[in-house]
Amino acid sequence: MSEHTTLAPLDSANLLNRGLLGPGRTSGFHRLHKRKLNRSSDEENHDIPLDVSFSSPAADDAFATIPVALISYETLVYVGLSEAKATELWRQWTNWPAQGPRRETDPDDCGLVVTFKNFIIGSFENQIDATDDNEQQWRACLNGCGIAVDVQNAIMDPRFKTLCFSQSCLYWVNDTVGMRYAGLEDIQRSSREREMQLLRIATRSGGNQGGSGHSGLEGGPNIATGSSFSASQGQRSVSGFQQQNTPGIGPDIWGSTNATAARSSPGHTVLFKGIDQGRIAGLFDETGTLDRISTLLSSAPSDFSGTRSLFYFTPDHHVAVHYAAYAKRRANYESVVIVCLRIPNAAIESLSGPDIQRIYWPSNEWKELVWRCRTVTPLPLYLRKYRQAILVIGTVSRKPDSIYYAMDSWQQVTETCLLQVGPSGQNNPTVQYVFSGEEEGCEFLIENGARNIKFTLHKLQHYFNR
Repeated sequence: MSEHTTLAPLDSANLLNRGLLGPGRTSGFHRLHKRKLNRSSDEENHDIPLDVSFSSPAADDAFATIPVALISYETLVYVGLSEAKATELWRQWTNWPAQGPRRETDPDDCGLVVTFKNFIIGSFENQIDATDDNEQQWRACLNGCGIAVDVQNAIMDPRFKTLCFSQSCLYWVNDTVGMRYAGLEDIQRSSREREMQLLRIATRSGGNQGGSGHSGLEGGPNIATGSSFSASQGQRSVSGFQQQNTPGIGPDIWGSTNATAARSSPGHTVLFKGIDQGRIAGLFDETGTLDRISTLLSSAPSDFSGTRSLFYFTPDHHVAVHYAAYAKRRANYESVVIVCLRIPNAAIESLSGPDIQRIYWPSNEWKELVWRCRTVTPLPLYLRKYRQAILVIGTVSRKPDSIYYAMDSWQQVTETCLLQVGPSGQNNPTVQYVFSGEEEGCEFLIENGARNIKFTLHKLQHYFNR
């Protein structure tokens, strides 16, 4: 069952030996040092000492509580469900009907399979959604989904009211649970990468530390002791090297001097996207080469497409930070990053008329395009130019799709459908750069900046301490 454990066995043994992993306060959970969660957590939590003991008053801030097994009751609690809802779903999962699709933990029968993640998300399907700016309706929806109170409060945090009500309650439930589950998969993936690194170290050193005949992988002296990976000597840990070798993820934290300087790039249009790190796994391959730019796609329906996935970025760093902060507020221990993409102005200016389009509020075309895309209604000939363009620059909409479905026509789209992020009284509509998800759009991004894409880690306290 090791493929379903959150931590790889050899990595787990090494962390235990180093005092970086211990039992949780309840069975089924580990306590893992926050600098060992994922490939960037060593930098994100660099201010936490590695030698904090479990009995120390600082232990609560230094260690994260994570499930021992990815497919477990404890994971249901971790992703944001109440104990009662977690118990209900775990009972369903462990008493699976003999007929129908199999679980991902069952022997392969070449038939349909239900993953644990889809099983969790599927439990929300028949709940009554909330779409209006009505907190009582939202609380009823969240309670119906079985969301834990602390996670409800994170979703409903009044500091993010504009973003919260830009989508429906079920949208944020699915997004929050999906983000937390992806975060656990990121922890699992990073643990297996650390294990491979430890095996390489053991191979180079002959697997023998201090003549003991044992390596840290086998439960003997830990493999980091006495090596260049020794944390006690003030040098970078295994996860530090892992992070250092992860393309695009640098040591910069949002608000640092380097991160601030990166936002200024003369001769370039700098674009941003706030997103949790777990859901962009695979963007780069093991050699550091851009591999799957599709991980940055936003699914349809969206502002400018009813059926096709598109790349959405904002030129306003404050907007990306607001999105990142809301994700971090709803996260458990997940890392959240701000993607930074620098595109030469000359490349954008080189696009011919049909390949670049601009569409802004309050034009009737903007209203109709957004309404038709959100309701997946066929586009008339005069609007198809936006679907065929490589780049569309335009105003960002808000409100759930169901609100647009309830309208009789695009003429009912009003100013309330605009996303406006910023200090109170500054009613400036948000602008987005939207690239085609087809070959032409992907090629344009890859050739004009995506290979040098950068990430900046986001820490929530920096946002609230501005």
